[in-house]
Amino acid sequence: MNKVLEALLVFQARMLTARDDERGQGTLEYVGMIIVAAGIVVAVLQAAQVIDLGAVFTDAVNQVTGG
Repeated sequence: MNKVLEALLVFQARMLTARDDERGQGTLEYVGMIIVAAGIVVAVLQAAQVIDLGAVFTDAVNQVTGG
């Protein structure tokens, strides 16, 4: 019986420490949702030919490299 009680106490201790490892998880999920939403917006704008991503990136690279 002591072995079972000891195993339960060890399991409980591991669960309590595992819960502490989840700090910041909500923030990470929000960042992930923002990235997905931004990707959808860019995809829709690209599909509607409102923006030309190739030209945007080419201009940005040329500004940085001076080309």
